[in-house]
Amino acid sequence: MKPAPKVTLNPTDIAPFTSQYLHEGRKKESWQIEAVEIDGDRATARVSMTSTYVSRSDPRGFHLTIFSTLEFLSELMLIYSHVWAGFQQKSREGWMVESTTRSRQAIRDPDRIDVEMKVTVMRQRGEILLCNADYRVTDRFGGLFEISLKGFLS
Repeated sequence: MKPAPKVTLNPTDIAPFTSQYLHEGRKKESWQIEAVEIDGDRATARVSMTSTYVSRSDPRGFHLTIFSTLEFLSELMLIYSHVWAGFQQKSREGWMVESTTRSRQAIRDPDRIDVEMKVTVMRQRGEILLCNADYRVTDRFGGLFEISLKGFLS
């Protein structure tokens, strides 16, 4: 591998390399969890994008980003953990400790994103709730993300 040359870049030098999505588009994206079903150590959810950003560099249009995905999966972990603990509303702050993501195929349907959650660890230690879960995020076009999250609520 050829190493990059040593350079010092100022904001003007950096600008041509930056992502419009990360600076502007990300702020325009929003999502909603339409439904959640919890059954033992599993949960399923249906998510839709309520506002999207389409990158000029993607000729196929919308694609789900890992940033929005991690947001709604974290929300699903919060919901599951609170229900598991018997809470009636959000009363704990969530902290992500570790995540692993694998984008197998782009998710391109903003109207129907399906989530399968398999909880591998759920326990309480004093006031802290620990939760580890594996997720499959899919759409009707064959899109697939495989994600594992480890987190706690305190």
